[in-house]
Amino acid sequence: MSSFLESTLLSSCPDLRESWQAHRRSFGPGEEPDDQMLLDAVRRHVLGLLAAGRAAEFSRFARALERLIGEADPILYDLLREGLLRPLARDVREAGVEPSCVAPYLGARTSLAWPKEP
Repeated sequence: MSSFLESTLLSSCPDLRESWQAHRRSFGPGEEPDDQMLLDAVRRHVLGLLAAGRAAEFSRFARALERLIGEADPILYDLLREGLLRPLARDVREAGVEPSCVAPYLGARTSLAWPKEP
């Protein structure tokens, strides 16, 4: 697992840090969760923020994601797009979260990567 990715995402979602660390401790010696497990946990957490109308917390996540995308090499960019952005956009639509609750917080790079309505 990328410690940079983990650190950046957990810094943007501090309420997730404790439960993620507990999840990490559930793995045996020499084992650890992979990047996709982290992205899934972040996605579920962020969806909860949006569903609860916690705009400030979502804004912090969106700024961190914008920074990650801007600094990402092609492999990390694909991981973020396919493992986090697309599933999050789908979940947001399925949960009935209004686009107006998301779009204002997305930076230029994240907006380009965020999937549009099918």
